[in-house]
Amino acid sequence: MQQISDYLFMGSLIVLVVTLLFKGLGSMGASNATGNLDLQMQQNHKSDLVKQDSIISKIYKSYFVWISITGIVISIVISKV
Repeated sequence: MQQISDYLFMGSLIVLVVTLLFKGLGSMGASNATGNLDLQMQQNHKSDLVKQDSIISKIYKSYFVWISITGIVISIVISKV
């Protein structure tokens, strides 16, 4: 049982990290990374906050995040039994 719990935990953790990388960094895009370095130093904080909120909402709405968190919790429960 302990070995199943370990595999479930590691698999869920890998899925969580990969999902966060794709949803978080993937939704910013390469153009946004260079777009923050404009030469005129114009700052639009409201636009930045809206982008951050949309990235966080995409992460929370992702099924893979919730499946991996559920897998981690189940593996912890299995290891305690």
